[in-house]
Amino acid sequence: MCSAPSILILKGGESINMARVTGPFFSLDARGTIAQTLTASFWRGINYMRARIVPHNPRSDKQVAVRQVLSDGVSKWRFGVIPEVSKAWWNTYAKGLGESGFNRFMRKYMQGNFVDGAQVGVQVIPSPQ
Repeated sequence: MCSAPSILILKGGESINMARVTGPFFSLDARGTIAQTLTASFWRGINYMRARIVPHNPRSDKQVAVRQVLSDGVSKWRFGVIPEVSKAWWNTYAKGLGESGFNRFMRKYMQGNFVDGAQVGVQVIPSPQ
Protein backbone atom coordinates (compact mmCIF):
# COMPACT_ATOMS: atom_id res chain seq x y z
CA MET A 1 0.00 0.00 0.00
CA CYS A 2 1.44 3.39 -0.93
CA SER A 3 0.71 6.84 0.39
CA ALA A 4 1.65 10.18 -1.13
CA PRO A 5 4.89 10.03 -3.13
CA SER A 6 8.02 11.71 -1.85
CA ILE A 7 10.85 13.27 -3.81
CA LEU A 8 14.43 12.88 -2.65
CA ILE A 9 16.86 15.55 -3.88
CA LEU A 10 20.47 14.32 -4.24
CA LYS A 11 23.61 16.49 -3.84
CA GLY A 12 24.03 16.97 -7.59
CA GLY A 13 20.49 18.31 -7.88
CA GLU A 14 19.10 15.07 -9.31
CA SER A 15 15.74 14.06 -7.89
CA ILE A 16 14.38 10.58 -7.27
CA ASN A 17 10.71 9.75 -6.81
CA MET A 18 10.02 7.52 -3.83
CA ALA A 19 6.83 6.09 -2.46
CA ARG A 20 6.04 5.98 1.23
CA VAL A 21 4.73 2.55 2.03
CA THR A 22 2.72 1.09 4.89
CA GLY A 23 3.21 -2.58 4.01
CA PRO A 24 6.43 -2.92 1.97
CA PHE A 25 6.72 -6.24 0.15
CA PHE A 26 3.44 -7.35 1.82
CA SER A 27 4.97 -7.18 5.28
CA LEU A 28 5.03 -4.86 8.27
CA ASP A 29 8.61 -3.81 7.67
CA ALA A 30 11.19 -4.38 4.96
CA ARG A 31 14.81 -3.40 4.38
CA GLY A 32 17.09 -4.40 1.55
CA THR A 33 17.05 -4.88 -2.21
CA ILE A 34 15.02 -7.25 -4.29
CA ALA A 35 16.08 -8.41 -7.77
CA GLN A 36 18.77 -5.68 -7.92
CA THR A 37 16.04 -3.19 -8.90
CA LEU A 38 13.96 -2.14 -5.88
CA THR A 39 15.22 -1.10 -2.45
CA ALA A 40 13.12 -0.84 0.71
CA SER A 41 14.32 1.07 3.74
CA PHE A 42 13.28 2.97 6.86
CA TRP A 43 14.16 6.63 7.49
CA ARG A 44 12.99 8.79 10.41
CA GLY A 45 10.07 6.53 11.15
CA ILE A 46 8.92 6.24 7.54
CA ASN A 47 9.09 3.08 5.44
CA TYR A 48 9.89 3.82 1.81
CA MET A 49 10.82 2.07 -1.42
CA ARG A 50 12.94 3.42 -4.25
CA ALA A 51 14.77 2.31 -7.34
CA ARG A 52 18.16 0.78 -6.54
CA ILE A 53 21.02 3.10 -7.40
CA VAL A 54 24.56 1.82 -7.95
CA PRO A 55 27.03 4.32 -6.45
CA HIS A 56 29.56 5.87 -8.80
CA ASN A 57 33.16 5.02 -7.88
CA PRO A 58 35.65 6.26 -10.48
CA ARG A 59 38.78 4.98 -8.63
CA SER A 60 40.89 7.85 -9.98
CA ASP A 61 44.51 8.19 -8.83
CA LYS A 62 43.60 11.20 -6.68
CA GLN A 63 40.65 9.40 -5.08
CA VAL A 64 42.78 6.34 -4.30
CA ALA A 65 45.48 8.59 -2.76
CA VAL A 66 42.94 10.43 -0.59
CA ARG A 67 41.49 7.14 0.63
CA GLN A 68 44.96 5.85 1.45
CA VAL A 69 45.85 8.94 3.51
CA LEU A 70 42.48 8.77 5.26
CA SER A 71 42.96 5.08 6.04
CA ASP A 72 46.47 5.73 7.39
CA GLY A 73 45.18 8.49 9.69
CA VAL A 74 42.40 6.31 11.06
CA SER A 75 44.88 3.47 11.72
CA LYS A 76 47.24 5.81 13.56
CA TRP A 77 44.42 7.07 15.80
CA ARG A 78 42.90 3.66 16.51
CA PHE A 79 45.96 1.45 16.93
CA GLY A 80 48.21 3.30 19.35
CA VAL A 81 50.49 5.53 17.27
CA ILE A 82 48.73 8.52 18.81
CA PRO A 83 49.27 8.41 22.61
CA GLU A 84 46.26 8.61 24.94
CA VAL A 85 47.54 11.95 26.27
CA SER A 86 47.40 13.41 22.75
CA LYS A 87 43.95 11.92 22.16
CA ALA A 88 42.73 13.56 25.38
CA TRP A 89 44.15 16.90 24.18
CA TRP A 90 42.45 16.55 20.78
CA ASN A 91 39.14 15.65 22.49
CA THR A 92 39.36 18.65 24.84
CA TYR A 93 40.33 20.99 21.99
CA ALA A 94 37.54 19.78 19.73
CA LYS A 95 34.84 19.84 22.41
CA GLY A 96 34.66 23.63 22.18
CA LEU A 97 34.35 23.39 18.39
CA GLY A 98 31.37 21.05 18.37
CA GLU A 99 33.17 18.02 16.96
CA SER A 100 35.10 15.03 18.22
CA GLY A 101 38.84 14.93 18.82
CA PHE A 102 39.10 12.20 16.20
CA ASN A 103 37.42 14.41 13.59
CA ARG A 104 39.69 17.37 14.39
CA PHE A 105 42.78 15.14 14.30
CA MET A 106 41.74 13.68 10.93
CA ARG A 107 41.12 17.15 9.49
CA LYS A 108 44.65 18.23 10.44
CA TYR A 109 46.10 14.89 9.35
CA MET A 110 44.51 15.21 5.89
CA GLN A 111 45.66 18.82 5.57
CA GLY A 112 49.23 17.85 6.43
CA ASN A 113 49.46 14.68 4.31
CA PHE A 114 47.52 15.56 1.18
CA VAL A 115 48.56 18.87 -0.37
CA ASP A 116 47.59 20.30 -3.76
CA GLY A 117 46.04 17.05 -4.95
CA ALA A 118 49.06 14.88 -4.11
CA GLN A 119 50.07 12.70 -1.19
CA VAL A 120 53.02 14.05 0.82
CA GLY A 121 56.13 11.82 0.73
CA VAL A 122 56.96 11.83 4.45
CA GLN A 123 53.93 11.41 6.70
CA VAL A 124 53.07 14.34 8.94
CA ILE A 125 51.40 13.53 12.26
CA PRO A 126 49.83 16.71 13.63
CA SER A 127 50.96 17.70 17.08
CA PRO A 128 48.37 18.70 19.67
CA GLN A 129 50.04 22.07 20.26
